[in-house]
Amino acid sequence: MNQILTSRDSCKICGGNDWSVLYYGRIRIGKFGELTDEPRTIFKCNKCEVGFLEISQIDYESGKYREIVDGSDSIEHFYKTHDIEQLEKINIVGTGDLRNRIIMDIGCGAGSFLDLVKGYSSKTIGIEPQKNFHAELLAKGHYVYSYCEEISEEWVGKVDLAVCFSVIEHLDDPKGILQQIRRLLKSNGILLISTPNLNDWLLELLPDDYPSFFYRVVHKWYFSGSAIEYLAREANFSKVFIKYIHRFDLSNFLLWLRDKKPTGFGRLTISPSLNAHFCRDLEEKGRADYIYAWLQP
Repeated sequence: MNQILTSRDSCKICGGNDWSVLYYGRIRIGKFGELTDEPRTIFKCNKCEVGFLEISQIDYESGKYREIVDGSDSIEHFYKTHDIEQLEKINIVGTGDLRNRIIMDIGCGAGSFLDLVKGYSSKTIGIEPQKNFHAELLAKGHYVYSYCEEISEEWVGKVDLAVCFSVIEHLDDPKGILQQIRRLLKSNGILLISTPNLNDWLLELLPDDYPSFFYRVVHKWYFSGSAIEYLAREANFSKVFIKYIHRFDLSNFLLWLRDKKPTGFGRLTISPSLNAHFCRDLEEKGRADYIYAWLQP
């Protein structure tokens, strides 16, 4: 659909008010196959090219979000689900420049990433709205706040590295949060964010099957690399570096084509070199499934 809509509210990122319909249909609630009863509309801002789900009301404080996405809001289930993801993150972050740094994780959950880097850092700060995680975070020696705006003045201009993994797509006001984080960073500090890629090539290859899986009730915003760059400039970051990461193998792609559903890794026997070439090609073309972005003031 390419109908232009001009009567909607202005985009919270760029202020534009020309919108196109990017997708109309049922979207995912939690796991694969769990779809909304009614169709939803994903709009696209024609100025900054961000995707936007108008109706997205999730309670992040009560644990409802974790129940929808992970199946449970318990601390033990969080570790079981998310500890395994930290290898990818630490490979992206690296360990060469973490020693004695102040590190902040926005949307840290029960603290899997902060636990991993605590041995290097001088101080670790967790931002997590789900309050039943706070006691666990405090017990492990992390400073804890529910929201960035609650952080005391002592941290302004002190943070060396802030990470915000798979969070900006959930927020009501991504630009406002990035501005709050920028205020806390040192002049040479770094904010690393990650989010699903709106230019994921499966959206093009499987237009009748993949969008209902890709678009989710818990995701209010959808970013391409160029939309992230626009967002970063609007939030007064001067430097942006984009890296595309494809997290799934060729086997998963081929079975998506055949079965129209995700299957994870290694279901088909494919050589590691072919898998590596497949992922690298998508990453070089900006069509991988995930985006990492390094932002500097």
